[in-house]
Amino acid sequence: MTISTPYHDSLYRLAQVGTPAGLQLVRIDSLIEDNRYTATPISFDGDGNTQAATEETVTVTNLAEPSDAGGQVTAGAQAVAIDVEGRWVVHIRPPVAMMFPAKVAGSQGSATYTVREQVHNASGTLIDKAGVSDVSAKNLAELSLGTGAAVEAGTIVIVAAVLDQAGPPNMRYVFDHPAYAKYLD
Repeated sequence: MTISTPYHDSLYRLAQVGTPAGLQLVRIDSLIEDNRYTATPISFDGDGNTQAATEETVTVTNLAEPSDAGGQVTAGAQAVAIDVEGRWVVHIRPPVAMMFPAKVAGSQGSATYTVREQVHNASGTLIDKAGVSDVSAKNLAELSLGTGAAVEAGTIVIVAAVLDQAGPPNMRYVFDHPAYAKYLD
């Protein structure tokens, strides 16, 4: 009698697809464009921590992202890269939800705002994040409470990025900033 054990480890499946020479661990360095990234091959040191395996970099394509949209994988993410016909591919799903500080740039109406992601500079103040585009975000408080919860340009909010139910899913942005209190005297 033969017993078939199902795979419990998706990395084991990946190892079966390629030869050992066609697999390598990588750390994402930066976005090139769309779903392509610069990555550094990494290895494990004696303590089990990752370290750069070489000073060279490789270009990897993330198959979990559309090939015609800006990539969402953050620098420092680690993955198993597979050599497919001379091209390195990874499969890193965008996070289901992530949050970031943003400055409201202006209103588009109907509880929709243009927001710009912010980062801390060396002195600890918030500045526009370099290389990012403005995105549209819905104010959940305004959807629920009406126009009295409208937000003024320049307001700093925490924006959550979530995937919608489309196939393939799209990234949507929301924040919750009730502003009724500013109108009370």
